[in-house]
Amino acid sequence: NSKMARAADQEEEYKEYFDSKEELDEKIDQLALWILSSEHFIAYTGAGISTSCGIRDNQSGINTVVATGPGRYALKNYRGPPLPKGKYLLKSGSTAIPSPTHMAFVALQECGYLKYIVSQNVDGIHLKSGFLRDKIAELHGNTNLEKCK
Repeated sequence: NSKMARAADQEEEYKEYFDSKEELDEKIDQLALWILSSEHFIAYTGAGISTSCGIRDNQSGINTVVATGPGRYALKNYRGPPLPKGKYLLKSGSTAIPSPTHMAFVALQECGYLKYIVSQNVDGIHLKSGFLRDKIAELHGNTNLEKCK
């Protein structure tokens, strides 16, 4: 049945992976070495950095463990029983507070390691965190309204 095959493909596409503490520690150590040895460290960010701030992503599956719940695409295609209301931590870019990851990027920038951020996000949280405006490219713009006096 093609409907079942499509559902299985989507389940695999949205599968979440988790590292053990040991694997994560190894990856963190390797990342730190790469950052320290880099002359031009640039970060490329997407929705994953903002989900911990309460911003829903597009890609998380129906069974996600992310606090913001299923992503927009999964919800759009969902045909199961009603999902619980009020269960998920959801905020807008204007009310979201920068995460420890956003603030780590600011600290790396202030120390001279992080030279630039390229972001796919439109929530403006990198700017809210204090990251320098001329050191960020928001590929899709942002939802903030700015007005010159």
